[in-house]
Amino acid sequence: MSINTVSIKGQQLANTYFQTGSGKEKVLIMGSCRVAPYVQYLNSWNEANGNRFTIYSLDPFNNHWGMNDERVDFDNALLKLETDERLLSMLKSVDYFFHEYYQNAGMFNVKKGDAKTIYNFGMSPKVDVCIPNFNDCFILFKDILTFDVEIRKKAMQDVNAIGRISYLTFNEMYEISKKGLQKFYDVCLLSDIPEMKIIFGDNFKKKRFWWSYNHVSKNFTMAIFNILCNRYLKIELPENFYEDKEDIFANNFTPLTQYDVEYWGYEWQEEIKPIL
Repeated sequence: MSINTVSIKGQQLANTYFQTGSGKEKVLIMGSCRVAPYVQYLNSWNEANGNRFTIYSLDPFNNHWGMNDERVDFDNALLKLETDERLLSMLKSVDYFFHEYYQNAGMFNVKKGDAKTIYNFGMSPKVDVCIPNFNDCFILFKDILTFDVEIRKKAMQDVNAIGRISYLTFNEMYEISKKGLQKFYDVCLLSDIPEMKIIFGDNFKKKRFWWSYNHVSKNFTMAIFNILCNRYLKIELPENFYEDKEDIFANNFTPLTQYDVEYWGYEWQEEIKPIL
């Protein structure tokens, strides 16, 4: 079975959630496109080890879309799901709940104590784990130049005046980059896997942990998945488990530039691209 963001979205829109496997223990992995590899990896283990789990997944923001990929009213779609017995029955059955953090997604919010959360709709797992969420973390200089309007304006002014981006502008990019890194560290410390801050910090200069400001790499996914398996699911992965696993976001990545290397000292062993 091919599991990716497209297959998860399609089944979710048809049935309110994605499902694979049919084991006694129920796992829900909820999050953005970034959780698709966790579903894929767990399904791979499950198929090779006696179908222990029924694995569910859903991305709350898939509900912006209809079955024909047309835009729909998100808030209204979420309200309809509040009384959908297919979804409610699934939520009540979950033993393990692994999820990114949601606070603006109606019934899928996870901040306990809020007026409306997933826990108001039957979610009562024996294991509840908030996964660090790598979202809008602008660390690479090319991403900063592309998406920060003020920085792009200053860079273009530099080019028009002196034929290149000035080091004053690059220094500003570096400060933004440091804030992007700290943003992720703060997210880690607020999650149920705070040690990801140390894992990331010790390794991100040596190997790529993210492909763009929103998409993580296989290295990132493996680090989180190992913790989910060892600590929470109590399963042991074979040494060669990741050898044939796809790095699903690698086909669309933000390139490394000489300024990333100059300011951060990356050792990713990949081609350096011009920033402009």
